[in-house]
Amino acid sequence: MRMVFWLAAVLAVAPVVAGAQVTKGPDTVVDSVTYNPISLLPMHVGGKVRKDAMGYSYQWPGAYFEATFQSPYVNLLFDDGANNFNVIVDGKLVMIVRKPGHRTINIGTEGPGPHTIRLEKRSETQYATGHFQGFLAEPAAAPAPARPRQIEFIGDSFTVGYGNTSAFTQCTPDEIFETTDAQESFGPLTAKHFDADYQINAFSGLGMVRNYDGREHDKYRMPMLYPRAIFDDPTPAVEPDWHPQAIVIRIGGNDFSTDLHAGEPWATPDALAADYQKTYIAFVQRLRAANPKAEIVMFWDEDNAAFAASGQKVFDALKASGMERLDHVALPKPANTGCNGHPNIRDDAKNADTFIAWFEAHPDVWQGK
Repeated sequence: MRMVFWLAAVLAVAPVVAGAQVTKGPDTVVDSVTYNPISLLPMHVGGKVRKDAMGYSYQWPGAYFEATFQSPYVNLLFDDGANNFNVIVDGKLVMIVRKPGHRTINIGTEGPGPHTIRLEKRSETQYATGHFQGFLAEPAAAPAPARPRQIEFIGDSFTVGYGNTSAFTQCTPDEIFETTDAQESFGPLTAKHFDADYQINAFSGLGMVRNYDGREHDKYRMPMLYPRAIFDDPTPAVEPDWHPQAIVIRIGGNDFSTDLHAGEPWATPDALAADYQKTYIAFVQRLRAANPKAEIVMFWDEDNAAFAASGQKVFDALKASGMERLDHVALPKPANTGCNGHPNIRDDAKNADTFIAWFEAHPDVWQGK
């Protein structure tokens, strides 16, 4: 299918009235077809986002927006100068949008629908908030539905997909940003295999009690950020329809990846490990209280001895407390040739294959959905 693209200012989007010709591009006109007035399309929204007066705001990786439309074009209304996106029409990637700013992007299709559109956030932005105002087109008869299956991934850069498309291990900050594709990380790959909605609640450099290299921030550790839709806003995310059947957690690589420095809160590695284990146990217990039926799947870096030992102790303590529907998955050894020694997209694909095999062997996780 040939696609036609062009940019226009937001105010230049003209409504289409019944019986009018529909201009798809500078030289292409579709006539002899009656189209209904265009409007903002009903959307299905995935990821941890915040609904506001201007559409949706987001910071966490992996957010996505879906709709269906009848007209031979659709307008994407952005107010986001910080993020990169995949645009997928009728199941095909047709465009990568980079930091669109305050823009409307118009995508034309060959003929009337129904068509599907999906906008996926690729990038990680820790200190910038993006806004997507929605899709503007003639609605299709049936809007994009929510999926019965839901899965959540909690972690750090490993889960973000940090620099996973890079051809080099040494990357500048700009290169890290451009080569990070959260949609190619193991979490979305796993979720898409099972046609599940997903959240990627992950933040590069973040730890359970200690961030990478001891870089402390009063708010930025996982137990503090996890409830929020927007990092600097302590208001809990509003998620009445989010009830994941599975929660996959890996966090601790940053807690134990570097030696302690003078002035940090822990006098010894043993003290750090004890604090990590206590905090992690409490975190998982809160997850269980909020999601009593969810399967919680933990994993850790087997090559990081301190992380592996503490992760195992957390898992064993939770099991000993009587927690059910709690499992551990071991992943294959990664090549880690992405940016700064992180997994590349081949590692992500192998990790996704491991999780797919595990979930296929445990179909009861989906609770009949």
